[in-house]
Amino acid sequence: MDLEAFHKLRNGVQGNKIPGSRKELAAVEEHLRETLLTSGIFEDVEVKHTVDPDRFVVALCRFASDYSEDEIAELMEWMWNDHVSYTYWQAHSLVVHHHHLGFEAATRDNCGGHYVTLHMVAREFHLPAQRVSVD
Repeated sequence: MDLEAFHKLRNGVQGNKIPGSRKELAAVEEHLRETLLTSGIFEDVEVKHTVDPDRFVVALCRFASDYSEDEIAELMEWMWNDHVSYTYWQAHSLVVHHHHLGFEAATRDNCGGHYVTLHMVAREFHLPAQRVSVD
């Protein structure tokens, strides 16, 4: 979904549903952190929850240059859809740039329930070349 369409959809949910409690945000935060860390792909994972309704959960992480941005995009969508978002409803937008990706998402737990929003950024990192000894 393109970013503008996602923002319109998210704004509609925000205007008609209640935000998740601190406990619910902390649970999504912890679940996302665990999913990113156990993937074996992401490093320097930072995940927190905020009071900003556009991004109740925020995440920043890095991925090795061994992976293309498209591979990381597929992985981020799979992790969100299959492991982090609520099963009742979810929407997301993914913007792929050279060397980094931006992922925004929203999810609801049931028809009358709360919502949680997410903003995650993944940046590529390069491992430094190994020095060879000069003997």
